Amino acid sequence: MHTRTLRSDVQGLRGIAVAAVVLDHAFHWPSGGFLGVDVFFVLSGFVITAGLLRERARSGRIDLRAFAVRRVRRLAPAAMLVLVTTTAAAWVLLPATRFGSVATDALWSALAVQNWRLASEGTDYFAATTSASPFQHFWSLGVEEQFYLVLPVLMLLLLGRSAGTGRSAEVGRAGLTTVVIAVLTICSLAWAFLAVTRDPGAAYFSTATRAWELGLGVVVALLVRRGRALRPLLAEVLVVIGSVAIIVSIVIGRESIGVPAPLAVVPTIGTALVLIAGTGGPRGVRAAAPLRWRPLVGLGAISYSLYLWHWPFIVLLPLFTSLPMPAIVALSLLAAIASYATVETAFRHRGLVSTLRENRLRLQLGGLTVLTVLTLITVSGTAERLKPLPAVPAAAADAGPAEDDDAFPALRARADAVAAGLAARAWPDTLTPSADAISAAGYADSLTTASDWASTIGCSRIGADWRAAGCTWGPEAETSTDIVLAGDSTGAFSAPGWRALADVSEAGVRVRNAAEIGCPFSTTALRSDAATCATHNAEVLAELERTRPDVLVVTNRFWDENDPSLESIDQDAYQDGIREMIEAARVHVGRVVVVPATPPGYAPTSCTAGTKGPQDCLTSDGVARSQMRALTSALRGVEGTEVLDTTPLWCAFGSCPLLIGDVLTRFDPVHVTPEASHASAPALLELLRQQGILPGVARSTP
Repeated sequence: MHTRTLRSDVQGLRGIAVAAVVLDHAFHWPSGGFLGVDVFFVLSGFVITAGLLRERARSGRIDLRAFAVRRVRRLAPAAMLVLVTTTAAAWVLLPATRFGSVATDALWSALAVQNWRLASEGTDYFAATTSASPFQHFWSLGVEEQFYLVLPVLMLLLLGRSAGTGRSAEVGRAGLTTVVIAVLTICSLAWAFLAVTRDPGAAYFSTATRAWELGLGVVVALLVRRGRALRPLLAEVLVVIGSVAIIVSIVIGRESIGVPAPLAVVPTIGTALVLIAGTGGPRGVRAAAPLRWRPLVGLGAISYSLYLWHWPFIVLLPLFTSLPMPAIVALSLLAAIASYATVETAFRHRGLVSTLRENRLRLQLGGLTVLTVLTLITVSGTAERLKPLPAVPAAAADAGPAEDDDAFPALRARADAVAAGLAARAWPDTLTPSADAISAAGYADSLTTASDWASTIGCSRIGADWRAAGCTWGPEAETSTDIVLAGDSTGAFSAPGWRALADVSEAGVRVRNAAEIGCPFSTTALRSDAATCATHNAEVLAELERTRPDVLVVTNRFWDENDPSLESIDQDAYQDGIREMIEAARVHVGRVVVVPATPPGYAPTSCTAGTKGPQDCLTSDGVARSQMRALTSALRGVEGTEVLDTTPLWCAFGSCPLLIGDVLTRFDPVHVTPEASHASAPALLELLRQQGILPGVARSTP
């Protein structure tokens, strides 16, 4: 179907949909921007079905071969260009381990089955701590192509040929087709509701749970074809209701409601209402005038190319340049314009030579745009590599009082190592863990099951027997300080440091790991495994009452408004939940020490890839310090409870390096690497002694 035959309001809806998706991916706003894909599905079902019905009315039949050729001409050239270009860029910019996964994604995307690969791997579309594939967005194209393997055949079987049949027979066939597809659509919707409760990750990508959205567009096209034009007032009302439903869903939608059902029901019905109302003609409904706004219609015209290009730009370009995200989005828009003007135009119709001749000026402008984009990227990346590096901090002499050097040599050595990390210009060859390791699929899970750290961190897996002897470390002696470690995954991955501390005989501590991945030590119920976490925390309280340890160490994730698991939980409520849990535990322990998680920062998989170096990965300690102050304030008045300032272990001069020694401090934006946790143990021991939490040398006082 040629773009010029499309209703302008349909193109406007496409413009809204692609703008919502791009803004969500780039800026995490609007919160329901991902629903743009659901709007696309309805529009696609409507447009494709309308084209098939016109073809049947014109020629008397649906030509499956011609339909397939049109789909290939329309979609394949631009998609193949993105696949080849992105794969080449990934080969240059990504570590070998991650590139292998990306190359596999490219193959699955080319075969239009990327959605099933993502579903089979348990990909979480909304995960905040994983490195997304630059081809992840191809999942929606896979859903569409799988749907269109079935739809034309089904319509051909139900409608048959139109030649030689009477009007009553045609009406009967059309009615039967509408009913059959409507029933199948309802079945898909029902399955979506059920699947979301069982496996929300797989439900997000599944063709079976998405078919109802395309089917809704199909049903609308069938009804519109048979029905009469709506009364003007009714059409105006439907457009207003439908437009409001789409916009409100996109602005306030949250994935926690359930995707694709029930969350996508409102915007898809809204899209259907606009489609039904606009059948009286492109200018027949005044309420649809905003949808016919020329810039929005133009955005809709390039929506396919923009959807293809924006995500690889967002994922890969930051590995080469430090351009701000608005600039990256602008470059992807230019690439989309060039792709539309050249590749889409040249291959969409038959007669490549004549098409090239007729669109010579457009192709020249498209080529010029491509050169402009490449030049801007190259200049930006080169300038980034040539810009002067920030001044190296003046030794670590200012990191702590000189009089403490002899009393706390490990803290001094740690300060020197942090300062050296701030000054590092290149990743060492002995980087631990390696960039390839942290980029491998399932790295975090492997740490709990199949690594050298599994005997330590594995105690924190959901369902693990954390009370087993293997989850308690250190000497069992009357003089030992008994410590229980509680918290979520940030506490779990810090356990190697506490185990190393327990293994030091002169430390005199015995540590039990009661942290559980996904379960903050808090009374606040999170989205994930709320019942499991409540049960686990109750068991921890019971164990504290039974054993009466000297110190309870609590390490929870920092509150983050962009963390999906903390959605709808504000910072005050989150910290109140921690306070309530600590108050319940306080009567059973000698003292409570809140040990904050490692300061959050850039995703290491991005910082260690491409042309990035350690200087590109420095982050401020501002988030960590502000949240420590908030925690301290929230816990004020809880006797025997304090918040330990651990930023000296990870930061200096207001900045936190990703590299200390030859060790990466984090393997994702929030979790410490086991190696870094282990390496911090000597300094942690002295910090605990310095603050009087463990017996030993305390800070000298005047």
